[in-house]
Amino acid sequence: MKYIRLINKKWVYTNVLIAIVAFLLTMCLFLDGIEYPETVVANEEATFHMKVRVDAADNSDNVRLVIGYLVPKSWKASENTTVSYTSSIDEGEMNMSLIPTESLPKNGGGVTWSQGIKAKYGFGPNVLDDMEWVAYWSDRVYNVANGEDITADIAITTKIGPDNLRVKLGFFVNHTNDGLSEDTDHFKVEFTDCISVTDGEGDVTDFCELHFNSAQPLSASKDDIVTLRYQGDIGDNPLDPYEEIYLCSKVITDKGNEYAVCDATSKSKMMKASTFGRTFSLTFWPAGFYGVPEDESILRLEYTFTNADGSVELQDEEEGGSPRPFVYTFKCE
Repeated sequence: MKYIRLINKKWVYTNVLIAIVAFLLTMCLFLDGIEYPETVVANEEATFHMKVRVDAADNSDNVRLVIGYLVPKSWKASENTTVSYTSSIDEGEMNMSLIPTESLPKNGGGVTWSQGIKAKYGFGPNVLDDMEWVAYWSDRVYNVANGEDITADIAITTKIGPDNLRVKLGFFVNHTNDGLSEDTDHFKVEFTDCISVTDGEGDVTDFCELHFNSAQPLSASKDDIVTLRYQGDIGDNPLDPYEEIYLCSKVITDKGNEYAVCDATSKSKMMKASTFGRTFSLTFWPAGFYGVPEDESILRLEYTFTNADGSVELQDEEEGGSPRPFVYTFKCE
C-alpha cells in the first residue's frame, strides 16, 4: 500500500520564513548615545563613551562585541588608545583589544574589520579623507541567552594627536556573529559634532567644513609632492567671474629666507578639475618649484589665489574679517 504525504507549501514557506527571521534577529544592537568633550588638548588624553544596548532574540554562542573608532591618522590611535567597558552582565571593568588583521568579519567580503567599516562609511561627515577606522573587540567571548537584555558603557581613551584641528569622530558597534552584514539591526554608527583640538602645532586643519582652499597631504616636507586647490564652488567669492586662476605664493625657510612664485605664468596657473565645477588645482614639488637650496628646510607656505592680471585676489580671513594669506605648514615625520 502506498502512502501519499501531502505538504502544505504555504505552511512550509511560512515556517521557513519565521526561522530565517529568528536567525537574523539573534542579537539586535543599539547605540543609545555617545559622550564626548567639545574641546580636547593636543598631546593629552581624552575619553569618549559609547552607550550600547543589546537585545538578544535568540541564543548566540561564541560572540564578541565589536566597535570601530574614526579618527585623524595623525593621532596614531592604534598605538595610543585603550578601550574598556562595564556591562550589566560582567563584574568589574572589561577590556577590548585591537582586532588582529587575520580575523576577518564573516560578511566583509575578505577585507579586515577596519577596511570593511571604511567601505561602509568612508570618513563620515568630514570633508578631508586623512582619517582611519580602528577596530576593537571584547577580550571576553560571550554566550548570550534568548531574551537577555544587556547594557554596556564603552570607554575609549586616546592620546590626542599633535596638530590643531577640528574634526567629527565616528563610533560604530557590531558583533562577530554578524560581521558587517547588511542588516542594520546588528550594527549602528554615530558621529560627533565638530570637536576642536587646541594648544597643538600649526594652523588649524578643518575636517568639518569646506573652505575655498585645501591642501594634500595635510603635512609634508620640502621633498614631498603637494597639491593646492581653489574650491570656488563653496560660495560666492571675487574670483567667480574668472576662468583662469593662478597661485601667488612664497615659502619661508629655517634660515629666514623667502622664495616666491607670484607671476601669472604657466608655472603658477591652476588646472580646472572639470568642465562644470569651480575647483582648480596645482601639484608641485616645493623644493624645485621655489628653488630652495638643499641646505634649507621649508617651514611654511603662504599663498593666495588671483586672476590673470593680479587685480583680484582671494585670501583667508581671520576672525574679525582681516585678510591674510592661506598658510600651509611643513614638518618632517
